[in-house]
Amino acid sequence: MPEYKYKVFVNARFEVIWQKLLDKIEHPEKYVEGISHVEMLENESDHYLRLIKFKNNNWQELKELIVADKSTGIIVYRLVDHPYFQGETINICRSTNQIYHTELEYQINWKPKDENIKESAQDNNIDEETLQLAINQMKKIAEEAEANYG
Repeated sequence: MPEYKYKVFVNARFEVIWQKLLDKIEHPEKYVEGISHVEMLENESDHYLRLIKFKNNNWQELKELIVADKSTGIIVYRLVDHPYFQGETINICRSTNQIYHTELEYQINWKPKDENIKESAQDNNIDEETLQLAINQMKKIAEEAEANYG
């Protein structure tokens, strides 16, 4: 899986988006389609460890070590013991100079463990589309939450 970045502006305050990003750690099925089961293996003050299983049997389950830092607005999901890939997924939430206008960026930085493995162009397009769908779903949920707070 190549490296992807996708950025949107969300009409919501940083705090509203941050709370949704934290909720996504324990309840990713609300924010990302295709998840069948989530098991929280560790929930510590400085990190989480979770296992995600997917509805699509072709997808490998993911074990992720997650660290969230509100001061930087960054959440890092590092792959643990994945058979084919190494790397991380990063969510970045940045305040702007407008109170109800926050930047949200998702990054996937995965590299094959075996450099000889190549993904097809179709797989790459699916990966990029999945990232765009996920960030746009978070945008929609955060903007709805902001509207309900106001």
